[in-house]
Amino acid sequence: MASMKMSMRSAKVGSARPSCPVHGLVVPKPVARSGAWTAPRQNVAGPVNAEAATAVHTPHSREDQLCLNARHDQVMAHFPTALGVDDFMARVEVALSGFGFTGDNTIAMTNLCRDEVTTVLKDKIEAVFGSSFNTNGLGGVLTCGVTGMGAGFSHSPISNGKEHYVFFAFPHIGINSAGEVGAITRPGRPNKSCACGALQKCLIELKAEGYSKNCKVPGVHDPLDPEYSILKQRLARRVRFEGMDPTKMSLVDITHVAERTITNDLEYLIEKSVNAQKANYAVITGVQIHNWCSELSATSGVPSLEFVAPARMFVVVDGKKTFIDLSRVPTMSPRQLQLMAKASISGQKEIETAAIGKTTAGTLKEIPLKYLTQRLGVTKDPEELSVIPATALSWTANITTDAPIREENAPNMADNDYTSFQLFAENNPNQQAVLEATPAAVTALLAEIQNLSSRVQSLEKKK
Repeated sequence: MASMKMSMRSAKVGSARPSCPVHGLVVPKPVARSGAWTAPRQNVAGPVNAEAATAVHTPHSREDQLCLNARHDQVMAHFPTALGVDDFMARVEVALSGFGFTGDNTIAMTNLCRDEVTTVLKDKIEAVFGSSFNTNGLGGVLTCGVTGMGAGFSHSPISNGKEHYVFFAFPHIGINSAGEVGAITRPGRPNKSCACGALQKCLIELKAEGYSKNCKVPGVHDPLDPEYSILKQRLARRVRFEGMDPTKMSLVDITHVAERTITNDLEYLIEKSVNAQKANYAVITGVQIHNWCSELSATSGVPSLEFVAPARMFVVVDGKKTFIDLSRVPTMSPRQLQLMAKASISGQKEIETAAIGKTTAGTLKEIPLKYLTQRLGVTKDPEELSVIPATALSWTANITTDAPIREENAPNMADNDYTSFQLFAENNPNQQAVLEATPAAVTALLAEIQNLSSRVQSLEKKK
C-alpha cells in the first residue's frame, strides 16, 4: 500500500504538510478521436455528469483540500483530461520538440481571456517559448482577425527557411479548493469573485433570452461592448448548432461550448491566414482551470493549483497535419517538475515550501502564494495590505493636472455614421463633393444588413 500513497512532498526538507492516501475514485479517460485528445462533447439534454457536478460543488473538507489526489479528482469530475499546468507544459514541450518546435525557433500565439488570472498559464508558456504574441479577448473570444494573426506571424523566427508558430487558445474557469464551480479568490480582495465572469454573464443572459435573440448576422455587434457582444453571438450560434437548451446549461457547460467555439474559430482563421508553404505550426486548445485556495493567505496551508484540460492538439509540418495525444507523453517526476517550474515564475525566488507530488493522473505542483500576489499586481502579501495608506500621499499632488476636456464633436463608437460624415464635411468644405455620396452608401449598407437580419429571424420562426 505504500506505493499507493501520495505524499504532498515539499520542495524543502522538513515540510509539515500532511500526506494522504489516494482516494479510490475512478479517473475518467479522455475521449480519443482520430488521434486527437478531445474534450467530451456535451449531452444536449443537460450538463455533463450532473451527479458528479453536484457532488463536487459541495465544499470539501480541509483534509480533501490538502490532498493533491482529491483536488485532481475534483477538477476531473468536470474536465476529465485535466493536467497540472506544469505537467501540461512539460508534455507539450516534449511533444513539440519531436516535430521541430523549440523555444529558439518558434513564436507562441496565445489567445486567453483578458482576466489577469490567466497570466499563470501565459507565464508557463513564455518560460518555454519566450514572449508571446497575444490575441486575448473577453472569454477567450477571437476578434483579432486575419490582420492580427498576420502581425504575429511576421514576428516569428525563421528556421530552415520556415517560420514556426504554436497557437494556444483557452477559455478559463475557476473551481476553488472547496470545489465551488466558478469561484476564485483574487489576491488583495477579501471576497470570492467569478471566473470566467464574461462566460457567466453570457450564460445568465442566454438562459433569460434564449439563443435566437442573440444569433446576429456576423459583423453586427454592440459598438459600446464589442468584444462581449461578439462573444455572446458566437456562443449563441454554437449552442443553437449543437441543439443545447440554454436553460439547462451550467457554467461548466458554457465553458466547454466556449472551448469548442474558440477552437473552431482559430482553425478557421488559420486556414485563412497561414501559408503552409512558408510555415510549420502547432495548435493546442482546451480549458484553463484555477483551482486556487478558497482563502488566499499564508496561514491557510491549503495549496493553490492550476490545471489545463487539453481538448485538441496537432502539428502541421511541411503541410502534413498530425494529431498528438498528450496522455501518451510520460509525466515528469516531482523533482524534474520542480526544476522546470522554477523557470516559469517571473523571476520570483521560490522561498516558500511548495506542495508537489504524483497523482493518479499526473504530477502536480502548487502555484506559490507569493508568486500569485506579486505577479497579479499585489506587491504585498494579503496580511500586509492593511498598512497601505487609505488616502493619497501628499506628494501625489505634484503630479496631478487638469485633464483636457474631450472634444464634444468627436465621433463616438455608437454615433450614427451620417452625423460623423456631416461634421467632417462642415469642417472640410473642399471634401464636400466626395462626401455627399457617402451617407447614401452607408444607409444602403445598413438597410441590407437589416434585411439580412430580418430574413434570419424569419427562418428561425419557421423552424
